[in-house]
Amino acid sequence: MSVHTSPIRISAETSIVRLTKRRRDLGNFWSLCVGIVLVSIVLAVQGCGGGGGGGQADIAPLALADEEGLLFVGITDAEGDFLTYKVSVLSLLLEKTNGDTVETLPLATEIDFTELTEVTEFLTIATVPAGSYSSVTVTLDYTDSEIVVQDEDGNPQFADVVDSDGNPIGEFDVRLQLTTSDVIRIAPGIPAAFSLDFDLDASNTIDLTTAPPTVTVEPFLLAMPELDRDRAHRVRGVLADVNEVEQEITLKVRPFRHRNGDFGRFTFSVDDDTQFEIDGVGYTGFEGLTVMAGLPENTPVIAGVLVTDAGFIAHTVLAGSSVPWIDADVVKGVVAARVDDTLTVRGARIEFANGTTAFRGTFRVLLGEMTIVTALGVDNADLDKDSISVGQRVVVFGEVLDDTTTGATVDATEGRVRMQMNHLVASVAQVQPLAVDMFFLNGRRPDVYDFSGTGVTPDNDADPSFYEIDTASLGLANIAVGDLVRVLGLVNGFGLAPPDYLARTVIDVNTDDRAAALRVHWPEPTADPFIAIEPARIDLDLSESREVLKIGGVPFDLTNPLENLALVPPDGGRGLYAVKIAGGGEIHLFRHFADLVDELVRQLDDGMLLHRIGAHGSYNNNLEELTSGRASFEFRMPTAVQG
Repeated sequence: MSVHTSPIRISAETSIVRLTKRRRDLGNFWSLCVGIVLVSIVLAVQGCGGGGGGGQADIAPLALADEEGLLFVGITDAEGDFLTYKVSVLSLLLEKTNGDTVETLPLATEIDFTELTEVTEFLTIATVPAGSYSSVTVTLDYTDSEIVVQDEDGNPQFADVVDSDGNPIGEFDVRLQLTTSDVIRIAPGIPAAFSLDFDLDASNTIDLTTAPPTVTVEPFLLAMPELDRDRAHRVRGVLADVNEVEQEITLKVRPFRHRNGDFGRFTFSVDDDTQFEIDGVGYTGFEGLTVMAGLPENTPVIAGVLVTDAGFIAHTVLAGSSVPWIDADVVKGVVAARVDDTLTVRGARIEFANGTTAFRGTFRVLLGEMTIVTALGVDNADLDKDSISVGQRVVVFGEVLDDTTTGATVDATEGRVRMQMNHLVASVAQVQPLAVDMFFLNGRRPDVYDFSGTGVTPDNDADPSFYEIDTASLGLANIAVGDLVRVLGLVNGFGLAPPDYLARTVIDVNTDDRAAALRVHWPEPTADPFIAIEPARIDLDLSESREVLKIGGVPFDLTNPLENLALVPPDGGRGLYAVKIAGGGEIHLFRHFADLVDELVRQLDDGMLLHRIGAHGSYNNNLEELTSGRASFEFRMPTAVQG
């Protein structure tokens, strides 16, 4: 793997943003361009939460205007049980320690948080007055939210959204109070970073017994004054400049699906490992950079970048008509079945050419001999319509023939299909050659898929209980039968199985420090939630609780409920921890486990009752310990329980 670094470059006009929560003066934004060492794609894809390690990139001082500094804000999400979770973020208000406030979000932004479980997207890049900012207030709007869950059969269901009292939700504020040691410090000429993490799993309770299902929202947001180096980042915008000599691309930033406005300029580096898709054609490395240099200004671009101490470098770049909102109706989803040249795509999100979006449970996609098929990192000359098989994640560029909620059809006979990386969670049934017992493929249970026709003969059709994987030269020395694994790759072509799946990466979930997700809920909030609590360990009393522990999304040991469980910190005791009082609207954040323990003890001593815990980390079954670098705790007041 080659390494490239480049100096920081920043260019934009200076503008201080001074806004109220409802009225925004757009202003101009600085932009940041840096180069970094490219880290392993394994780290990029296995991250499913915003806590734990990382650290802010080591960014050199800049010659900015007096009393101003640069702040760039990323937003991400921890994985939850949703097919889509679309809400609007109206405001992102920073408050100084002296009480002064600064709005950093120039436009209300609609976000589907399920798109952020594996990536952090840059939400805004702003110049703000220098100083120390000790709190962040986020205004969310659920008025026109679109939240879809899976029922027990894996079918999508639109959910009703209510607060903890059962009332419909509109706008509300969530205030994050930072610890003294982790305030956001803005200094003249020194860029700062801020990551906002919306924990869907800890923020929502799903009730599938109602019709429609009900989602009760009690938001848990976490914030770090840094960027997570173990996580992929995404930047969207339109092309401003390509510098072939410096091997850099500069974008006018337009986050998420904003098509207008200038949010600053962001410059990133590329190297000979960068994968490009430009107008439906794949390129690698500097060949792609040369093609980018020939594109007109304001060509749409989406770049996936990774972070280290040195800065940012792109691992993927999409440009021109390869960007979904350029000139076609686009459907994103998972192929659930295929008959001849007709795909059934489930859990589909449609992005219309006019910029609007909607969720649809199912689409039919029509393929033809003229359909262009691509995949990043693959020689596209080897791909055709028969490369698309059951289980494959796809982005389909075509024409919507019928936009009804059922039976909608997309004609891609003269369009394009981009195959995306798939995420398989399974237990190992056989090591060599690798075969697994599938739990989830792209977040869906195997009974959602009809594998008919996937094999060379019907007897060779893919069997989810013995799903055969071509691992090529990947090392499997540490994998054993019964291990839980996450496998990243592409589904083999239709009618070509076995093998059923072509692996790019195999991750032993037992060694993944973000694989475990714990939810503990006390139906009657308790004053005695712990057997013991000390600065480096919390032993939970589970006798009166309801708890769910998932490893890689798979419920842990369904036949033997947990009896003992301890929360312990990662090495160094540093993570991201949140404590809130239900209904209070304020979340207190802590970066050290010992500080969290002090706060939990204080709340219990003050008579508060613990209602629920959400934690992410690595679970050790032998020690019955969850090493958690990220956890949230919700208390309730005694009067709320009694009344």
